[in-house]
Amino acid sequence: MTILITTTSNIEGKRIARYLGLVTGEASAEVQLVSEKPVTSFSDTYHKAIPGVRDNALRGAMQGAEQVGANAIVGARIDYIIHGSGRGMVMVSVSGTAVVIEDL
Repeated sequence: MTILITTTSNIEGKRIARYLGLVTGEASAEVQLVSEKPVTSFSDTYHKAIPGVRDNALRGAMQGAEQVGANAIVGARIDYIIHGSGRGMVMVSVSGTAVVIEDL
């Protein structure tokens, strides 16, 4: 099943038939900042890790939506936390409201 995710509270051409509650997805990854090879910048190292971590968090939210019978998530929010030195951590949290949408 495909889960539509949007940051908006409604979806053009659809109506929300049921609200099923909050769903979340969280993911994290350790980032090696100190290595024998020269690193162009710490931000490059973090930016390479973020897409995979974000995708894992989105998958978690979509799985939560599927488990409650939703076909969409509205009001989605993606939060990032990046911290550390030597070994850093990238954490991503996705939250939104699981809903059942229908064509108008």
